[in-house]
Amino acid sequence: MNITAAVGAWEKAARNLRPDVACVQRLLTDAAMRLGRPELDPGGIDGLILRPPRVSTTVKAIRAFQVLSGISVDGRVDPGGRTWQHLVGAVASPVANSATGTACFPFALAAVADWLHAPRSFGARRSGGRRAHAGCDLYAPVGRAIHAVKAGTVLRDPYDFYAETDALEIDHGDFILRYGEIQPGCTLRRGDQVTGGQIIARVGRLVGIDVPSAMLHLEMYAGTAEGPLSVREPAMSARSPDGVPFMRRRDLMDPTPYLNAWRTRLAVR
Repeated sequence: MNITAAVGAWEKAARNLRPDVACVQRLLTDAAMRLGRPELDPGGIDGLILRPPRVSTTVKAIRAFQVLSGISVDGRVDPGGRTWQHLVGAVASPVANSATGTACFPFALAAVADWLHAPRSFGARRSGGRRAHAGCDLYAPVGRAIHAVKAGTVLRDPYDFYAETDALEIDHGDFILRYGEIQPGCTLRRGDQVTGGQIIARVGRLVGIDVPSAMLHLEMYAGTAEGPLSVREPAMSARSPDGVPFMRRRDLMDPTPYLNAWRTRLAVR
């Protein structure tokens, strides 16, 4: 299965041949159902993509899928390209087997609230709508143990993150996770190896801000870019499908489908 020419945004020189568009629309529809992500639904399979200034729901769905997958967001699917490969893979398996088969939820107990709704969800608006939330917030009591979701390597020493909490970055092979808003005092250091389910940190106390709960702020990256995970300039940032910057590195991924897959596989206490 493949397409013969680029599908997507007309302004990105996509050819949008009707059979190709219908193929991409079918894949997006299937991905939306498998992943439980309605923003991936193109709104029907008709083989057509609206031209600007009208808004194409298919192009919007392509961009949403690119954000989810940590791919550069251009609203275009090329034959055999990265977006195509990820889309076909998502339909074959909602979350890659290598990511789910041996992975566990980062807590031994369920989170206090889901990570699917604002303000906890990926992409929820921050800073008056000028920034998008770059991770999922898993509400939990201060001090709750945080477990490595699978084996990996610590990328850097724990560091100051937000409101007197720290963060820890671990390369898990298929993805990188930033475990944010953890208690200071984590003893792991750059180069340390962790095992799946190992206690790596504890939920920190946020100081100086008014929040409903303490939390683990979990960010996910594809590992296809280099440099710090947080960026200072919007031009260097990953963006939401509607163009709002996350102020994070461009290989940022949405951890929601992974957490949805891991939620019944709690870490062992």
